[in-house]
Amino acid sequence: MFGFYHTNAEQVLKNPNGHLIIDDGRRYLRRTREKFDVIVIDPPPPAEAAGSSLLYSRQFYELARQHLKPHGILQAWFPGAENVTKQAVVRSIHESFPYVRSFPSVEGYGLHLLASMEPLSTSTRNIGGAHAADAQNDLMEWSSSTNLPGYLGLVVSREEPIENNLKLDPEIQVTDDDPINEYFLLRELGLFVATIGIFMAARPKLFSRIETG
Repeated sequence: MFGFYHTNAEQVLKNPNGHLIIDDGRRYLRRTREKFDVIVIDPPPPAEAAGSSLLYSRQFYELARQHLKPHGILQAWFPGAENVTKQAVVRSIHESFPYVRSFPSVEGYGLHLLASMEPLSTSTRNIGGAHAADAQNDLMEWSSSTNLPGYLGLVVSREEPIENNLKLDPEIQVTDDDPINEYFLLRELGLFVATIGIFMAARPKLFSRIETG
């Protein structure tokens, strides 16, 4: 579908500096020893969908962390959701990296989350000269502006403290065995606590039946 959305798809695919891998991103990281300067995660919305929800889990962030080079950066895009999901996503990345910075998008929804094992700088000085013309055009593709440093400066000027989206309860996070973002409807209907209570009460009987066949 690359060519359907981008007229220069064929040119990009033929670029000898690029290497296209079609795979599940998480499975690929488990099978490779390669390390990267940058890992960009752009899960398709909504954040509650099972197809992308575990790309926000703590275990996935920890796996990605193992594949970053020194001073490498992980960038995760969160398109937005109800408050508990947002807090859970931010908590998961916050617990996985010592340095995390949060930037609301210029469109007014969603968050750009930057994470690293080392302190992060967001200086936009000389950023235009540091990118090839094609890269600059790609960065500005969805903007009416032609001022790349100014446009990126607008993004980083909106930084908000990561603590603004963290609750004191560290259990509010996304994990592989507790993808809290998938249970949004139960929370909206006020059924989450009651449902979890029923499950916990039934779990010993359930596992007993599994063990006995």
